[in-house]
Amino acid sequence: MSFAILRNTHEAFRTSIRLQHEALKLGDSASFATEWRDLQRALAVHVAMEDHTMFALLDEVGAGAITAAHLPDEHQEEARFAARVDAALAAGSPALLYGTWAAWREVHLGHLLHEEAVVTPLTMQAAPTPKARGRVVHERVIVPTEQLPDFDWSVGWVTRHLAEFGSTSQPPVVATRVFAWGLQNACSRSQWRRLRPVVQRNCPPVLWAEMASQFGLEGEGAID
Repeated sequence: MSFAILRNTHEAFRTSIRLQHEALKLGDSASFATEWRDLQRALAVHVAMEDHTMFALLDEVGAGAITAAHLPDEHQEEARFAARVDAALAAGSPALLYGTWAAWREVHLGHLLHEEAVVTPLTMQAAPTPKARGRVVHERVIVPTEQLPDFDWSVGWVTRHLAEFGSTSQPPVVATRVFAWGLQNACSRSQWRRLRPVVQRNCPPVLWAEMASQFGLEGEGAID
């Protein structure tokens, strides 16, 4: 359950990519640039959580499966393609921008699919129960990375994209609840008291009320 905070972040990335594509098709360079830069800001947090915490954990339980799959190398490749998009933005050429962005999109979406195929089975090996996996995510992922400058901001960004657009397979209420509930179950009481308002203000009030009443999101973090 708690590993879903990372998995559903992928869904926010997919939505952002779709919004970027729509902006490029309309020739709306300002909207594209805003969405692109926000995605890169959220992606920096996400990659740090994976490269510096989750990948090591899953390599331990998966006999080096993450390293064998070259997932950290794919992060570096994706960053090289993203740098070309940044350069194209600075150059101000729409044709160059679309070409470099389309190349980055192919690399990034391919990485997401590959990573999900490798990582998802391994998360189930991290601990035997959802509660125990929540504690693992708390200790091995949240605590080491929550001091990143954009950590709280990225929680809000992901929540907002899920709450407005849902995911490729889930409506907004489900996609957002999976993310928020997973986060709550990986948070201590003090962490959730800090992050709960971030989640709440990035949800429509009706959506938050529904999730809060059905899944106890107004309550405390699950980690003692």
